[in-house]
Amino acid sequence: MKKIILSGLLLAGACDLYAAVAEDSHIFTPYFDMTLTEAAYLPSRGNIFSGGNINTQVGLLAKATKKDSFFGLYNFNYSGPAFQPQDGKQFTDRDMSHGFNLEYRRSLGEKFRLRPGVSYSRSFARTGANEAWQSGLYNMNSRGAQLSADYSFDFDKNGFITATWLMRQIEFPNYTDLLREFQNPSNTAETSGGLQDQSLTQISLRPSWNGFFAGYTYTEQKYKNQRVVDANTGVYGEKKQKDSSVSVDGGFRHKLWVLEFSPMLSYTMRSSNQNFLRYKSALATNFANMADGSNDVTMVKKNYDYNELTFAVPVDLNITGKWAIGGNMSVTRRVYTDRGARDIDNNYTAAKQKNLMSTLTGSIRKRMNDVATMRLFYSLVVASSNNKFEKYMPYNYNGNAFGISYQLSY
Repeated sequence: MKKIILSGLLLAGACDLYAAVAEDSHIFTPYFDMTLTEAAYLPSRGNIFSGGNINTQVGLLAKATKKDSFFGLYNFNYSGPAFQPQDGKQFTDRDMSHGFNLEYRRSLGEKFRLRPGVSYSRSFARTGANEAWQSGLYNMNSRGAQLSADYSFDFDKNGFITATWLMRQIEFPNYTDLLREFQNPSNTAETSGGLQDQSLTQISLRPSWNGFFAGYTYTEQKYKNQRVVDANTGVYGEKKQKDSSVSVDGGFRHKLWVLEFSPMLSYTMRSSNQNFLRYKSALATNFANMADGSNDVTMVKKNYDYNELTFAVPVDLNITGKWAIGGNMSVTRRVYTDRGARDIDNNYTAAKQKNLMSTLTGSIRKRMNDVATMRLFYSLVVASSNNKFEKYMPYNYNGNAFGISYQLSY
């Protein structure tokens, strides 16, 4: 769910990234960036599988006057089967999205610039091999607007600060709560649908200087129809679901002799007023408060609240002008504030759930020319969690991935 929501915001981030590029004297300036990746995955449990990823951005900057310009951007992204963080997706899930963004830019002197814009995107999800793209349960449509303001304070070292406000109306046209339909046959797909539809608001502040960057982002999601499960009765009340998250991040990109560094660190605090009523089985009826956590039915308050820390340390060692040896270590650690971990029999334990996913990657990179790069890579993934119940999602596994990536950018 988180990745699906964030996919609707990629266009705004791409426009902020391109905003840092100097606008030359040409009337039309094209922008193109494409990355293709294909890999084979060998999990410690299950069969070998393959998956690919395509991320393409095509933009055009058109100058109307010395102070006024327009920037249009199209983004296509396909994410195929791959190793996934715990509580994310199945290995076999597939996502595909198309996004459009149109931005007007107005310079206010030498240091200030305003960038209002509008966007529209469509995302498709396949959670089953036989599921058609058009009928995906988590297919999403997003539309909205944003306003960014840029302040440049050091032209020699590309120093600037960008503040952004954006709003999105997000709809899931195919989503329906099958459990509600099963529990109440009088419900139809129409009355059980639309529960994920929401309005999303986000504000961010991103400074950058001399290769260093940082950011603060606040996101709020207000659901239009989904109501909160009452913690005392276990039924849906009148209050509607509301989620929010605060993220801070930082890093830098620098060259030191033959080495290229680009480490990054981020921390996210996510909260939701939604509770979770866990049924241990389809026929569960015991709502007693069992001391050992073996309730048939368990109410988990603030089930979706967590804190997550992510860091990555990519390094490239340039052997020649075209060849380089690369390495990358990335770690994601998620700690739920109120959700208990489950044992192998699906009983809650006293410990709070903690997930850890570590990835170690080695690669060989070749610059084909000024705009094209190819990379061969191997990755070792180690995922661990104190949650041992893995009937629906993998939590504890090791994996090996071998792949090739090609990037074209100008």
